Amino acid sequence: MSNYRLSARAIVIKNGRVLLNEFNNGEYYNLPGGGVEIDETLRDAVAREVLEESGLTVFVREMLYIYEYNPIRDGYRYGSRGGLSHVFRCEVDETKEEVAERVLDLDRLNNSVSTGCKWILVKELENINLVPKINKILIRDIMTQDFTLKFLEDIH
Repeated sequence: MSNYRLSARAIVIKNGRVLLNEFNNGEYYNLPGGGVEIDETLRDAVAREVLEESGLTVFVREMLYIYEYNPIRDGYRYGSRGGLSHVFRCEVDETKEEVAERVLDLDRLNNSVSTGCKWILVKELENINLVPKINKILIRDIMTQDFTLKFLEDIH
């Protein structure tokens, strides 16, 4: 069994805003998404996670980024378990209604730390605590519409 967690995440852009998952009332943000379950594809996982976290149904488009968290290289910043994240560009399915019930992330003591998803203006991405620190990369790629696959290293 690997000590790496496989995850799928989404970049959802709509009307000049990006959907982010907010934690501790804005202390930090991350891209909507989470762990891939057994017998689930990366695309299925990202669609499920976006629905659970935001209530939105999305079309999963191309993969934009792959990034790795290596505990040793990254100074155990996020714990001892490594992770490999696959980030997809997604579009909101406007034919589906938003689902009211949402799954909020929990900490180790089973307390909710996620305060839900929020739409953030692309130009405001510079001023938030995005984990991992891909703010500038994300802004650049959205502004230039550069949706080619990139492996992001040393971002933690």
